[in-house]
Amino acid sequence: MYRPYSCLLIFVLLSGCASVDGDRLSAASSDLLERTGQVMKKIVNPGSSNPYQREQQALFDQPYIDPLTEYLAEHRDDPSRASMLQQVERERDVRCEAVAVKYANKPATEVTLQRYEAGYNYSCPDHVAAFSERVERQPPIPEPKPRAEPEPATVVVADDNGVSDRALSDCYLLTAIRNYSEARKACQGPADNGDVRSQANMAIIFYAFEDYTSALVWAEKASPASGEAAFLLGQMYATGHGIGQDMDQAVYWYTEAAKRGHKRAQAALDRHLEDLPAGDT
Repeated sequence: MYRPYSCLLIFVLLSGCASVDGDRLSAASSDLLERTGQVMKKIVNPGSSNPYQREQQALFDQPYIDPLTEYLAEHRDDPSRASMLQQVERERDVRCEAVAVKYANKPATEVTLQRYEAGYNYSCPDHVAAFSERVERQPPIPEPKPRAEPEPATVVVADDNGVSDRALSDCYLLTAIRNYSEARKACQGPADNGDVRSQANMAIIFYAFEDYTSALVWAEKASPASGEAAFLLGQMYATGHGIGQDMDQAVYWYTEAAKRGHKRAQAALDRHLEDLPAGDT
């Protein structure tokens, strides 16, 4: 007699439980969707969480290590960049590790060590020190047995100013790869001895370090014979860095540089002519 009512009661209770579970599931789903939306906003608009995203991207896009180290040194006391500095430091360490792997396959000689130090001692001193220890652990090279005919002595070729090819090569290479800290050391001697390209490099290096007074001195020394130095003088006159702004002088030095085949100087002249009002050319 009571069996139908019992079945009905059980059905009602089960339906109620299902309704409660459904409500909980709906609430959980809404919470999950809300959190997912927040994550998607961060992905779509990363600038809101990292105001220095463009600076970081520019640093990571360029291939050199020293700019990362210089950025860390410049902003190490800025608490607003703490998170970014950690990422920059990790990137710097990764690049140093990659260089260390490359040098691990090179012979552990003094010559190799010198090149390692010249290129990476500023940003990767620990790796350079480890390679130096590896060089020191190498067994001494035995003295060669005397030969019947003595070998001609190896001579380091120098130019008319007494500057060796090695010194010039180091100066040119380090400047080309923008390792300016080491390039300044390598270029100082050749520049003092009158090598025009080294003098132009010194101007470029000091300009990069924003020492515009020194950059101006070296650029003026090299500009009579260097298109690169003449172009840099044009830039300094155009921007007023290190000297009073003077577009007439800027155009003059751009023209001198363009005469020597400097393409960026020619492009600067073209832009200047485009900006002139009609009839002023």
